Amino acid sequence: MRQVLSINRLIAIVCAVGFLFLVVDTFLEHIEAFENEPLAWIPVAFSVVGLAISGIASARWNETWIRLLHWCFIAALAVGAAGVCLHVADQFESEEERVAEHGDDTEEHKLPPILPPLAFTGPGAFGLIATLRKWQAETKS
Repeated sequence: MRQVLSINRLIAIVCAVGFLFLVVDTFLEHIEAFENEPLAWIPVAFSVVGLAISGIASARWNETWIRLLHWCFIAALAVGAAGVCLHVADQFESEEERVAEHGDDTEEHKLPPILPPLAFTGPGAFGLIATLRKWQAETKS
């Protein structure tokens, strides 16, 4: 017999796939930064945790896992916002260093992009829709 999944559970599965893509993307984008900046591991580690929690919660889909997944999605919003703050801070630090050096302007510095950390807010916001108590379609006890 084939089981029909609720829309909430399908959204959680889509968010799990989103976390899978974030694991790969953040790892590839931060390869150069891993040696110099230990904070670069935070989005990769959080993506792995988010993938694990959303995958297990999608499979089990009971109240305990839904609540844990809800907090994971809230944390995803925080990680996205913190990432933007860190990238903006790096932009300002690099600009201050460049101005202070008055050195060779032909040398290009690779600055971290500002908006990509907001990719974490996508699964976070979308997943909150699936885990809010108001929108619960069904739970398996």
